[in-house]
Amino acid sequence: MSDATATVAAEVAGVQAASVYAPGSLAELRDVLLSAREPTLVPVGGGTMLERGRPPQAEFGLVDVRPALTGIAQHQADDLTVVAPTGMTIDALNAQLAAAGQWVPLDPPRPGVATLGGTLATGINGPLRSRYGLARDLVLGMTVMRADGQLVKAGGRVVKNVTGYDLMRLWCGSHGTLGIITEVALRALPTSATVTLRALYGTIQDVAAVTRRMSTDDIRPEFADALRTGEGWTFVVRVAESAADAARACMHDADVLAEDALYLRSRDLGSDDDSTFVISASTTFGRVADVAAAVARLEPSRCVVRPLAGVVRASWEATTLPPIDEARHGVERLRAAVRDVQGTVIADRMPPAYHEGIDTWGEPPGSVDVMRRVKAAYDPDARLNRGRFIGGI
Repeated sequence: MSDATATVAAEVAGVQAASVYAPGSLAELRDVLLSAREPTLVPVGGGTMLERGRPPQAEFGLVDVRPALTGIAQHQADDLTVVAPTGMTIDALNAQLAAAGQWVPLDPPRPGVATLGGTLATGINGPLRSRYGLARDLVLGMTVMRADGQLVKAGGRVVKNVTGYDLMRLWCGSHGTLGIITEVALRALPTSATVTLRALYGTIQDVAAVTRRMSTDDIRPEFADALRTGEGWTFVVRVAESAADAARACMHDADVLAEDALYLRSRDLGSDDDSTFVISASTTFGRVADVAAAVARLEPSRCVVRPLAGVVRASWEATTLPPIDEARHGVERLRAAVRDVQGTVIADRMPPAYHEGIDTWGEPPGSVDVMRRVKAAYDPDARLNRGRFIGGI
């Protein structure tokens, strides 16, 4: 196990870690959890979403879990399942599955860096959410190391598995506050031939109308993303080859794309070094056009809308960054606009000064007391990610 080093430059939400640990095995990871001198620890994989969340509430150590959670995935091609260590990146997993003509449809930003554990812990999703749902919907089983070093297993390795409580949905999206995901069993899917189409529209309402026609015609795109381009929107859709003609009929003057540049731009929006402020709003299909229009009025550098998922993501560069008061009022207006449909507006990345005026998560949900009791049961000493999650959990 590497020694803690106070001089290593590592920041979480603008605050520097006191130490950095890189345990090389599960046993060493357990030792770090039990013996590290810092009051709280922040586990990190690829670090692609490390800036999401409040700054830790105490002196903290950063724990790079990748060396401890490495290995080869166990792929059962006939069963369409795979069991993988969570230090594995999304791209590495799918490269292994590709030999059998299968894949796991996870596409967080920068999947060549993002790990399985980090993707599930943060609950981050990409364009493929429009067709395949949330990351947690692909999970069959999971093993988690609690803050006391004990391993807990839930679910199994088969598709039909209904035994016990669904702890996996509790762990997914908990931002590492309940434990460190060490291994996961996932559904795999056969790969298939697809076609990517592009069309230009003047308003986001036009995009929403086309998306509604696709739903009515039972066209199920793998993704359907609209990128803000100047005063209009570029709508990019990937569909099965068998649905290409029907999709083109809905989109009218659609071009067939031979490369994935627009998909990649949409998937990775806000994850580049130039993005200083990034927000992600979730709402309903019926509200997504209105929310997108409200976001556009804040003049982001880039904006993408996923109508089928009800998601709007936007990013600002340093040169377009609004003053903190303007940003705060804009975020507050957006949160008010989606509150009645249980929508959220999350700040995935902020300048350090913004943390003083903008809460990453917004107003805690009514279930926050239950969330606090769960945290107290799993991690009574707040050993993991103290203060980073909703409501200061």
